[in-house]
Amino acid sequence: MINVSNKLNNQYIHSNKVAFKGAPLKPANKLLVNNATEVLHNTIEEFNKMKKLVIINGSPRNDSISNTYKALMAETEYYKNKFPELETAYFKLPKDMNGCFNCKICMPRCVQKNDNLNEIIDAMENASDVMLGSPVYLDMPTPQTVAFLTRLNCMAENTDRKFFADKAIHLVSTAFCSGTKTCIHAMMGACEMLGFTIKGRSSREYIVKWSDTKLRGGLSRNDAIWLDK
Repeated sequence: MINVSNKLNNQYIHSNKVAFKGAPLKPANKLLVNNATEVLHNTIEEFNKMKKLVIINGSPRNDSISNTYKALMAETEYYKNKFPELETAYFKLPKDMNGCFNCKICMPRCVQKNDNLNEIIDAMENASDVMLGSPVYLDMPTPQTVAFLTRLNCMAENTDRKFFADKAIHLVSTAFCSGTKTCIHAMMGACEMLGFTIKGRSSREYIVKWSDTKLRGGLSRNDAIWLDK
């Protein structure tokens, strides 16, 4: 994101150095500073304002039992409270979503018709923000999340990445204990390539501590040591 504040501030300081040659600011110039600050504040507020948020759930589990769905809804509620006029659209990625086939004929949209990709793209067309959520599957996003991201490349290639340039991406990752950072990192790399607007490197993580006896980390049943509670 362009640091508008520093840019305007540097221009103002530079112009005053030339005009006044170090002379103290007059009251009229102080008023100019205040007005410039107010305009700058309004510009930044408008830039950061959410108008339409498209929510995409990459979890294969039913929404009734999906932690990713709960996390996405919690985030959506947060943004709705912050922006009362926010328009939202929710989509669930199908379990059998295919990735890009590199068919070279996706003009103007992806030619695969067996899922809801083009419906999501229609909703994204006038969206200001997109929120993508995935649970951690072996330190990675789910297969349908990865497939979805590869399929979006049709719009990146066909529009010289301008389709995503004015859309801010928000990434949510859920896990029982670990892997959220690598999951978000994988999704972020794809979103950078697609051309999304990325306002910062931080994304919300939702983690639930292990509360079961499932074996993890490559252990076998013979390796495990169960401790009585």
